[in-house]
Amino acid sequence: MGKVLDQFGSSLAELTPTEKQVLYYIDGNLDEAKKHSLTEIAKVNNVSTTTIVRMSHKLGLEGFSELKYILKTIENQQSLLDDNPVDRYKEEFVSAFETIQTSELEKLSERMAKAKRVIVVGVGLSKMMAEYFSKLLMQTNKQTHYTYESHMIDLLPNMVEPNDLVFFISSSGETKTLVQAAEKLSYKVVDTAAITNSSDSTLGKIVKTNLSMTVNRVKFGGYDITARSTLMLLIDLLFESYLKKSVK
Repeated sequence: MGKVLDQFGSSLAELTPTEKQVLYYIDGNLDEAKKHSLTEIAKVNNVSTTTIVRMSHKLGLEGFSELKYILKTIENQQSLLDDNPVDRYKEEFVSAFETIQTSELEKLSERMAKAKRVIVVGVGLSKMMAEYFSKLLMQTNKQTHYTYESHMIDLLPNMVEPNDLVFFISSSGETKTLVQAAEKLSYKVVDTAAITNSSDSTLGKIVKTNLSMTVNRVKFGGYDITARSTLMLLIDLLFESYLKKSVK
């Protein structure tokens, strides 16, 4: 097996013969597949783009964009796992800090101070971080709340007001629920931002500002063990910057 099949081998039984054909192609032509678009991979395999999207969903992914992200980082995963965890985290954090755009941090904290209300959205493992961020702001008497329930997230376009600032928190920046909500809000007169672990995620491209610390995505034994503590660090940095402006 190649590196792709090693990662997604447990899902093979759920794939149709055509979907398996696409996955085998990607596994055997990883360098080429990394560069191809959805349409190009479909053309090479003589299948529809829907087949590839459906295959991505069966692999437990949000869609093709998340699959492409994984293909770009899969080469680094094994070497990362071979490292001592403490050394790996130390190296990742040092590298991640270098990717922070300080100017964006400052501008975003200013917009937080001016916003009438801050809404924080997070699902899954990011839910607790959304709650943490919201409660930090509550301490300063900032009008804020967090939401994580899918039906409430669907209603966001009807809930927001022009002076609101909506934050989306997502490690990958590819979470379908958040991406769809951000797309809907992009047609509203409302300020949006994201806190992610990826500078070029789908979510980050939709919102007005994407605050990120780029880290490598790592999986082990089928579990996503990508560091999420970087998201917490960004929240802390942003809150401190906001607090200093608020006190002044």
